[in-house]
Amino acid sequence: MRIKILKDVYSTNGWRKEGEIYDMDPKTAKHYISKGIGVEQKEEKVKKETKEAKTPNKRVTKSKK
Repeated sequence: MRIKILKDVYSTNGWRKEGEIYDMDPKTAKHYISKGIGVEQKEEKVKKETKEAKTPNKRVTKSKK
């Protein structure tokens, strides 16, 4: 689970700085969320780039001239 830390916290892995995003096991992550130390960080979906709209290629026939 990805967690964004809201307050500096000392853990077994050392200091976890405010504003950083960490991958944690669900048990620790839920504990941090319940204590107000962190919030769940959801990955933002990247917008897919679409192709530009093609302009219609109109053919000019002899009857339309």
